Amino acid sequence: MSELGRALIEQFDRDDLELLEGRLRALSADDADGGWLDTKKAAAYAGCTVPALHHAKANGDVEYEQPGGPGGKVWFQRSALDRWRQSRARLTA
Repeated sequence: MSELGRALIEQFDRDDLELLEGRLRALSADDADGGWLDTKKAAAYAGCTVPALHHAKANGDVEYEQPGGPGGKVWFQRSALDRWRQSRARLTA
């Protein structure tokens, strides 16, 4: 690893590292799923809690699919989560 990489990592706090860990896990998952993630993996990928993701879903802030209808399993695409994260970042900037 380069010195620059090491210096950057030294600046990360615990929250930064947990977010990075979740993103890396989600990205390293088998891409045969077409980018679809269940709620737990989607929250890890997005760097938020499952309740925060449920809240965003209920408010219509993030796109999702629920093929089984109400009460069925919920699926999120990475691209939708990326858009949601970007919109959250703009609100806090």
